[in-house]
Order: sequence, then C-alpha cells, then structure tokens
Amino acid sequence: MDTRAALRALFAAAALFIGLAQAEEPVSPPLDSMALYEDAFVQVEDATQRAYDEAVARFDAGLQQAPGDIELAVARCRFFQQYADQDYGHWMPEAEEAFPVCTQQLRERWPNVPQVQLFELETGFGEEPATRAEAILKGADHWPPAFRRDLLVRASQIQEHASNPTRSGELALMAVRMGDTRRLGVAARYLAEQKKFGEAAELLAKAAPPESPMDAGDRIEAALALPDTKAALAQLNREPSMVQYIDPETAARTYIRAGDFASAQRVLKDKGGNYEEMKALKFDAAMGNRDFAGAAKIVNLTDRPHFAIHLGRFATLAMAAPMTLLQPSMMQGAMICIAWLMVMVLAPGVVLVPAHYRGLARRLQGKVGVPLFPAIGLWRAWYAAAVAITVPMLVLLLVQPSAMAEMASGNVTDASQMFRAFLFAETTALLFLIPALVGMNRRQLIGDRATLRTWWIVLLMWGALIAIGYVLTWAQLLLGVGGETAQTRMVAAMAEGGAELGGPLLSLLILAMVGPVFEELAFRGLLLGGLSRHISFGWANTIQALIFAAIHNDSPRFLYYFAMGCFGGWLVRRTGSLGATIALHVLNNAVAVGVMLWVG
Repeated sequence: MDTRAALRALFAAAALFIGLAQAEEPVSPPLDSMALYEDAFVQVEDATQRAYDEAVARFDAGLQQAPGDIELAVARCRFFQQYADQDYGHWMPEAEEAFPVCTQQLRERWPNVPQVQLFELETGFGEEPATRAEAILKGADHWPPAFRRDLLVRASQIQEHASNPTRSGELALMAVRMGDTRRLGVAARYLAEQKKFGEAAELLAKAAPPESPMDAGDRIEAALALPDTKAALAQLNREPSMVQYIDPETAARTYIRAGDFASAQRVLKDKGGNYEEMKALKFDAAMGNRDFAGAAKIVNLTDRPHFAIHLGRFATLAMAAPMTLLQPSMMQGAMICIAWLMVMVLAPGVVLVPAHYRGLARRLQGKVGVPLFPAIGLWRAWYAAAVAITVPMLVLLLVQPSAMAEMASGNVTDASQMFRAFLFAETTALLFLIPALVGMNRRQLIGDRATLRTWWIVLLMWGALIAIGYVLTWAQLLLGVGGETAQTRMVAAMAEGGAELGGPLLSLLILAMVGPVFEELAFRGLLLGGLSRHISFGWANTIQALIFAAIHNDSPRFLYYFAMGCFGGWLVRRTGSLGATIALHVLNNAVAVGVMLWVG
C-alpha cells in the first residue's frame, strides 16, 4: 500500500468514527422561546408587584408609628406619583388610584404647610400652576429660609415654562440672594437684560462652581449677554469636567465671541444638523479661522427661504477672499447676484413701459397730460425706482453684509450696526439720486411762501394718518393679529442704535430727515413726476403710493403707508413742490421715532 492509499484509508476511518459518535449523542429538544418570554415577564411583574406592595407597607407602617410626620407623608405621595403615569416610567394601577387620594389627604390635613404646598407645585406647568405659585409666594414670608428658597426656585421654573422670563429672572435673583445658586444663570441673564451688566458679572464671578451641566449652560448663556467678550469663556472653563456636557452650539458661540475660532470649529466639526443656526455658527467659525474654503461650502443662494442670509455670507466671503469666487458655490452665487441685480434694475419697467404706451394712446386721443415737474420724465422715474430698490441693498452688501441678513429677517442682534448700515445705505442712495434732480428749481424742491401756508393741511393729513394707524391697530387687536413685523423691529433697532452712538437727537436727525427726504424725492418727486407726464394724476398717484407701501414690507400697516403716499402726492399737486410732503413725512417719522425712544 502506497502512502496516498494509506492516507485515504486513515481519513475514511476518522470520518466513520466521528459520524458514529455524533449518532450516539442525544439530541436536545428545541427551546420554546415564547414560553420562556412569558415566564420571564410574569416573574419580573410578580417581583415588581411584591416590591411595590412591600414599599407601600413600609410607608404605612411608618405613618402609623409617626402620624404627624409631614415629610414621610409627602414622601409616600411622591412615591405614588412615580408610578401613577402610564406614559412615564413604570406604571402601577394601584398607584394611579392612590396618588390623587394621597394628595387630597395631604391638602386636607396640612393645607398651609410648606412641604405640602411645595409638593403640589412639583407637577404641571402653565398658567394655572404659575398663578398658584404666585398666590403661595404672597403668604410665604413666614416660611423657614430653606423652604422659601425651594419655593422661589420652583416658582422661577414654572414662570419660565409659562413664557414669563422676566418674572422667572426676578424670582431666580431672589433665590440667589437667599443663598441658593440653582438658578444663578437665570438670575444673571435677567440682570443682563435689565442692562445691569456689572451686577450680573459680579454674580457670576463670585458664585461657587456650577453643580450640574444644566447650571453651567445657564451661566454661559447669561455671560454671553455681557459686554465682556471673555466672560462666557471664563464660565466655560470654570469647571473643566463639565465642558464635555455643554451643548456644542453654546460652546461654539462662546469661543467665537472670545475670538477663539479654531476651538469653535473643533467643537462643531462632528456636530450634525442642516438648520440655519448651525450654518451660521459654522460660517462664522470658518471665517474667523480664515478657512475660506470651508466657509464657501456653506454659501447656498438657491436656499430661497434664507436667500438674504446667504447673500450676506456671499458678500462677506467675496470681500474677504475674492479667489473663492472660483469655487462652484460662489460662482453660482455670483451668477445669481448678477441676474438678481438685472431683474431689480429692470423691474420698474413693469409699470413704466405700460405708462409710456398709455401716454402715447392718450396723446392720440388729444389728451395731453400736464407734468408736475417739466424736467422729469419716465427715464428719470425709472432711474429713481432702480436706485431706491438696488443701491441701498448693494451698499449693505459691500459695507455691512451681516446687516443685510438681519434687515431681511428682522432679527437684529446689533442695533448700532443696523443704524450705521441704514445711514450708509440711505446717504449713498440719496447721493445717487441727485443727478436725476437736475432741472428742478428751488421752489419745486422745497417750496415757497405759498407752500408754508399749507401747514394746516399738513397737520390735518398727519391727524388722518394717526386715525388710520389707530383703526388698523384696533382691527389687529380685534382679529388677534400681532402688529410686530420685521420692519417695525428693524426701525426700533435703528432708533436704539442711533441713540447708542450719538444720543436721541442723532436718531431723530437721521431717521426723521435722511430717510423721508430720500423717499419723497424718489417717489413723490421723480416717480410721480414721471408717471404724471404720461397718465392721469389719479392713476399716477395711486401707482406710486402702492409701490411706496409695498417697498416698506410691512403688511399690517400697508394701508397706512398707502395713505401717506396718496396724501404726499396730493400735496405735491396742490403746492407744485415737494416741501409740504417732505414736512408731512418728517413730522410722521419724528413723532414715531420719538415715541420709540421714549418708550424704550
């Protein structure tokens, strides 16, 4: 027998041996998995029921020995509470029935005891618990300090959930002053909102380190509202063991405000989310860290809901790093911007071209219009409309790109920046408008003595505007419609920003003079003047007033702006000058800005 034959015989014998051995092994019956599951479930349920019953028995035995132990009675009800909700944690049918009974017994036996009243505030948020908390606070002056601190903390939490942050902050500050720091961040944020920055900073600096990540996060949020750009970073670094638990967005805003853009990019690197707040943080971090390629990836002018925001980013990046225009997203943005600019420049033609042909038809019928201003035609009207639409936006993109996005959204974060942006934009647009005024004499621009004699008409129209404003406000209240818009927030921010930079008089001078003068020259001077040369005054006045109202982008007050435009056009026709309508507009804006500054 050769070697190969011997090996084959050996392998065959081994296979036969293994097969016989397996055949002799007993085969285990398959496990009944369902029976095992049911048995395990029953065992756990039985054990849970026994443990629950034993715990209730211990509570009952303890209350039999000490029936006046309020803490034990409250603990018993709190135990039932943990098992009384089917949608939360473990649920026991007995607990769902026992909890309201236990609570009622507490209320009947100890109605005014701090422990019981605090326990009743532990559940529920909204208006009703907030009202109950305020009622308890009025009678809690005699409470021991520890219970009063707990009451202030709980009441602050309830008011926060009831959308009353001011009252929440007041209560948190009271708790902090009594030595409880659980709501210290909320108290500091309240002080910052009251412009008491020194007190807020001192409160944060002198407090003991935070005891929880939530407390640390609240303190960082409060520090972000302080003028000191390093205050939030100091709070972030105060307890290193909690840094990993801080929300990456909060940490990124902290680093960005302190100028540490590299750290901001690091914490955002693995943070998902395609929402706008995250994009804003990543863009700011990339720009600050001079990661222009990374910033370019965030720019997307095809995102129509946030077009203005991305337009501001596009301009910011293009000004800082022109070479990024060669990247696909930026190149696409450049083409969109050029197309958008062309559309805006050509947009007035939608109204002015038909007006031109209507004028031709009228002349063929022997109806020759009498222009308000002989030197003003449709070309100047077109120029004025194009300037009003495009120049302020272009100036914002070149000088204050971030203000462009804030102006579009109405969410103003820097009032002084918004005021400066308005000043640059309106002043530049006014300078661009001056060449179109060539040929208009002094009387047509500012009026004469006859114009001055119309002061009573100006006051009458101003009174009519006030009445219209009151009617619109009343209607909005009746319909439950809010009157605040992006336009009103922007104007309020500009008024505040002007006051911060140069005092209330600067706000009045710019908002009540520069803006009205520009708008009256553009709409009642050039646009109305050009239209009235070709169509009837009634149509010309209505069209310019509609455009004037639409360009303010304030739908709740559209009729108000439309009436102002119509009144202004009528004054121009009556006086033959722009002086009276400028006076009406200046008076209107001066009073509005004055009220904003006084109320603010």
